[in-house]
Amino acid sequence: MTHGGGSRAMASRAPVALILVVGCASPSDDDTPAMTGIGSVGDTQGSTTGASTTSDGTVASTADTTDPSSDGSGDGPVFDLGDATATGVDCTPVSADEQTCDGIDDDCNGFVDDIDAAGDGICDCLEIALFGQPGSLASSQFVMWLNLQGTSTERIDPAVVDAQTLAAYDVIIIDQLSRAYAPAEAAAFSDWVEGGGGLMAMTGHTADPTSAQTWPNGLLAAFELAYAGPLLNGPVTDFPPHPIGAGLTSVTFAGGFAVTETNAGVSDVVGQLSEGPVARARSFGDGKVFVWGDEWIEYDSEWSSMPEITQLWVNALDWLRPADLCAPPPG
Repeated sequence: MTHGGGSRAMASRAPVALILVVGCASPSDDDTPAMTGIGSVGDTQGSTTGASTTSDGTVASTADTTDPSSDGSGDGPVFDLGDATATGVDCTPVSADEQTCDGIDDDCNGFVDDIDAAGDGICDCLEIALFGQPGSLASSQFVMWLNLQGTSTERIDPAVVDAQTLAAYDVIIIDQLSRAYAPAEAAAFSDWVEGGGGLMAMTGHTADPTSAQTWPNGLLAAFELAYAGPLLNGPVTDFPPHPIGAGLTSVTFAGGFAVTETNAGVSDVVGQLSEGPVARARSFGDGKVFVWGDEWIEYDSEWSSMPEITQLWVNALDWLRPADLCAPPPG
């Protein structure tokens, strides 16, 4: 996360990622019904509107080639105000609006790298990492979808997790894990979040308690959050007041797990079923953590019948982003 040095031109910047951990039972698991709509279960027919690419393919950001002052037609905020109004004696406008993701308030409108060329509500300057392996739904191309929103997103599954690996990203999304992580690796995650990173976790790719709960819980322990209990099915329709749940009324949840606290009161409930919370969020140092108990929200090929999932991602990425990115500088 190098947003203050002015060296992040889009053409040459290193990828930065959000970490997201998602939990949900695999669609192939006998205990998990296939989804046909928000909160509905039935046959396995699903739309395949997602873009076609390899699971780790990337698309160059349009932030340096598209007029960022365009309002676009997407829902959600358009970050770049583009008025070139100086916000203080120390700010000298160098352009009429933000042109590159360089860590500088180029137009002196009070926002750093506030580029959202498509007006979809997702900041184009976010560097995101999907951590681990993709889910089992082959038609899903979630990395491609995130790149098409203007972000720089890639999938990583490093042999060793350390500070240097994580430093390249603004947001990291924990996906399907393939191993347990050493205490030093878990500590690297907690240090990264404490320093300003945004971590999201998903699970539920399988009903196996080792890979679905024990492994991600090893990374979440420092944040006093954990996956627990038997498989649960939704949809999630109860969203207590929180920015991530704004505007949501029903989001699919198929074969996921409860999200619990190991220290009561450290987090806010974002979403819950009758059995209890399945989504929690908390601040941690200068960073933030969002834990969702299922993985179906990453299957973009199914979103035509689950339209609120897109809004969930817009809300989550906006809440998780570093405080100095796409927003007024602190203080």
